[in-house]
Amino acid sequence: MLQKTCTVDFLTKKRVDSNGEVQKYYVEESHPAIIDKEMWEAVQLEMERGLVFAETYGVFKLDYATLDNPFAGRVMCGRCSSIFGRKTWNSTNENLKRKVWMCSNRYKVKGEKGCQNKHIDDKVLYQTFINTVNAIIENKDYFM
Repeated sequence: MLQKTCTVDFLTKKRVDSNGEVQKYYVEESHPAIIDKEMWEAVQLEMERGLVFAETYGVFKLDYATLDNPFAGRVMCGRCSSIFGRKTWNSTNENLKRKVWMCSNRYKVKGEKGCQNKHIDDKVLYQTFINTVNAIIENKDYFM
């Protein structure tokens, strides 16, 4: 879209959105595409699918993932469809300290037990992910 804004005062260089002051132009294929149209449409469909998934299950914070915590906001409970959160189980013995993933509805109200799903050890989650990716790579013809 060209000429979305226009300059109303050339001395102060004040610009405003064009509401008919200047004619707008919609230009297509004015430069080479970075990705092809087919890939663009596939990404748009995937983004739409992700949005529908998020609205269906009430997941809106997928951007929490970091290099240290890549599964944040992405592990869902199979019983109540809530998000699993990573917790650290501390101990006076440093060897017993570990990170686990638990359903966020498990202890929602103090004193009341919520979702009965079990915790997942952090190492088990990482290893399961690696095994799954390796299986996809080995069978890429099936998945592609």
